[in-house]
Formats: sequence, structure tokens, C-alpha cells
Amino acid sequence: MEAAPHVDIARTGFENPVKCIFDSQGVQEFQHSVAIERLKYFLVKYAHMVNRQRIERGPCGIELVDRFVALLQGLSRLVDETPALPGPRRYGNLACRDWHQKLQSNLSNLWQELLPKEYHGAVPELNYYLGNSFGSSTRLDYGTGHELSFLAVVGALDMLGLWTSEFSGREVLLIFDTYYQLVRKLITAYTLEPAGSHGVWGLDDHFHIAYIYGSSQWSNDPNAPMLPRDITNRTMVEKFADTNLYCQAISFIYQVKSGPFAENSSMLYDIATTVHTWSKVHSGLLKMYYVEVLNKFPVIQHFWFGTGLYPWINAKTGQKLPIYESAETKNEMFAPSVATGVAAISMCHLPGHSIPHAKLAHGRYSPVRGMMAPPSTVPTNSCSKMRNSTRNERHD
Repeated sequence: MEAAPHVDIARTGFENPVKCIFDSQGVQEFQHSVAIERLKYFLVKYAHMVNRQRIERGPCGIELVDRFVALLQGLSRLVDETPALPGPRRYGNLACRDWHQKLQSNLSNLWQELLPKEYHGAVPELNYYLGNSFGSSTRLDYGTGHELSFLAVVGALDMLGLWTSEFSGREVLLIFDTYYQLVRKLITAYTLEPAGSHGVWGLDDHFHIAYIYGSSQWSNDPNAPMLPRDITNRTMVEKFADTNLYCQAISFIYQVKSGPFAENSSMLYDIATTVHTWSKVHSGLLKMYYVEVLNKFPVIQHFWFGTGLYPWINAKTGQKLPIYESAETKNEMFAPSVATGVAAISMCHLPGHSIPHAKLAHGRYSPVRGMMAPPSTVPTNSCSKMRNSTRNERHD
């Protein structure tokens, strides 16, 4: 694995993250950024760490990890203290906005209590990524972009050197398990809409990283208690949901969706019935993530960039990347997915950097949702591409 990214807290300046991706050209620039290099590094690093590990709940004995887990558990209790408003509503109970408001009003204090004083300079950027990890208070939805934001938080603490040498796969699973418990509680308590759930952009209505890490837990493990095809057996899935993130995510689908699994989760069903080993499932899901999450405008447009943790900088040249902002975008007020203490802005760019203007290349602007609607194209069959890639690997 490449050298671990490191952020020197004493020499690094931190600023409130800003929006830099306005169209498909911005997505292409993102592929060359320091930010994506760091996100990919931590995605893969933690996948390796959880291999042949199982979820073990309870204190791990590493003080900062236990305190971070306690922070997430406190946010879970905050859901109980912010009950859903009465009355019929299919998606998005407005009490969710009250929960987000309470979260945002306490975020800085939570970080300052968690981190040593010398790390408080990074709080403005940490605030954005953690605040954006639990769905949108504006659209009342949750999806893979929010899940990515939480990966950014865990990776940020890693870059700052706050995870000690004792930090292992057990701690990775403890953190993500606690996070997913909280998110599933938010989804069910406030009936959050799946973000961008059009059968095109991702593996599941809500999650993708959970499947990458869950499949890695059993990759190349001759003692794995299940095969990929066994996820169609609800009894087996629920048996191992407490110890495996893949089963956990599938169990949630069984809980919140009705109808046959083959119909309501066709891509996951297709993987289960055509990809025969967990190692192949894992490698395929990782490749799919690069294409369907990290290279998709509807997801990545909501990932914003600071100057310290995930900067909008070319990874090879060290220069600021260009920002392509359309005339239409200038006239719209782009608000963060959740309030970050930064006023909504219509022109977001790095100081001192000129902005090329380009027309929005894909999709149509939806003023109701405040985001780009999906383009009217034939959906890509990502699962077929995954199977083809794994089949090709067999012949290498």
C-alpha cells in the first residue's frame, strides 16, 4: 500500500469546506485530486484491516476510539429525545430537521471535548464532514454520499495521527457498526428518503461501504460461515448480522422493503447468485464504488473541500484544480446538505483562483430538490460489469 497520508496539525491551515463540483467536468477534475487519493487510501486500508475480523461491541480500551463511539451513541440518544412529528408522511419527517439543528449547535463543542486542544484548529473541517454524515436536513434523505462523508471523518482522524498504533480492524468495525446503527435509526425514525435512489447510482438505496467492508470480513476465509448465495436466506442473514456488516445491511433491507428480495434488490441478488466467493464480491464492489460513487455527479457534488484534510488540489502537480461553475449555478443558492455554520453561498471557489464557466453537461436542474436530477439515459448495469471484471480476473 502507498505511503499513508499525514496532516501536520502545526503546519496546516484549515478552512470551512466549500463546494467545488458543479458539473461533470468538476467530477473529472476530482479524479485527479488529493482528496480522492486520500479517500481511496482509507477505503482500501480499512478494508484490509477488517479482513477475517468480526464485530465486537463494547469498549475496546483505546480511549479516543471509545470516546468517539460514545459521541455517536450520544447522537443516537438524541434521536430518542427528538421524536418524529405525528401525522401521515411517506418520506421525511420534519422532526429530522430538529435533530440536525441540535447536532449542528453542538458539533464544535463535541469535537473540542473529544480532541486534544492542539487539534482544535481542524474543527471547522471536521464539523462539515461529520455533520454531513447523517443525511440531508434539507432534502430529508440519506445515501452513499453521506456514508462517504463518514469515511472522510475516520480518515481525517487517521491523517491527524489520532489513531494510535493499537488501532486495528476491531476498532474499525466498532466505529462503523456504531455509525450504521445510528444511521439506520435515523432512517426508520424519520422515514428518510433514499438519496438519488433511481436504480442507477449505487448498489443499495442507502449504503455501499458497508458491503465492501462486510465482504472483506469474509474474504479468503476458509471458515466463513456463509457463502454469497446464502444472503438470500433471511434466517442466516439475521444470525450473523451482529458480527458482519454485509449481513447487517442485507438484514436492514429485509426490514424496510417488502416483496421478494430478487425484485426489490436486484443488483444484490444478482451478485449473490452469480459471484461465488467473498473475495470476488469484495474486489467487484470496490471497483463498482470507484465508478458508481466516486465518479458520479449526483453523489460527489455534495462532497465539499477544505484546505487541510481533503483539499481541491491536483495530487501530481500540487496546484489548485480548476472549478467549472455555470451561469445557472451562479443564480442558485447552494446550501450545504446540513447547516455547517457557513452561510449558503452562490459562488464557491478557492480564494484567488479564477473560475472557468461551463454549461451543465448532464441532467437537468431540479429547483425543488436543489440538486441535479439524473440524466435521461439508459441505466448502466454495474452488476454485469462487476461480474465481467471478476470473470476476467479468473483468466489472468
